[in-house]
Amino acid sequence: MFTRSAQYVILSLAQLAAHPPGARVHTAELARSAGVPRTFLAKLVPPLVRAGLVQTSRGRNGGLELARKPEEISIANLIRTVDGERFFEQCLFKVESCTGDAACPLYPLWDPIRSRLTALLETTTLDEIAQALARSTQQGVQSVAEERAPRLRSIERRNNG
Repeated sequence: MFTRSAQYVILSLAQLAAHPPGARVHTAELARSAGVPRTFLAKLVPPLVRAGLVQTSRGRNGGLELARKPEEISIANLIRTVDGERFFEQCLFKVESCTGDAACPLYPLWDPIRSRLTALLETTTLDEIAQALARSTQQGVQSVAEERAPRLRSIERRNNG
């Protein structure tokens, strides 16, 4: 569903968010802990810096650090930073992008799904992902999904109401 760039950014910054505020982490260490190729991560850093999501510093004590609190960074923001609006304009039924045309016969089916997914990504923060990843190694993935269920129902009620 997500591009490799989006997946790598989400995983890497979730690992970075797990460090104490202000902690700098070398790209190689971050790539290793996130399971991401170092060279791929290095290519993703400049757009993250331009977007004001991370700061970099060189030298022995240098590395990457979050420029904002992880609870202020949405997953949608990360996706837009590396992929632009492409993800949010995808249609499962056409090759080209689509921003939602009511004249399309598939609009009543796909647009509500896209709206819910976008709302979920806009309201899910990097901090939540970092915490969920930390808990998932202790509790298992099922409990993380159960924690998200009330939020998903709330988003669905808001979109349908």
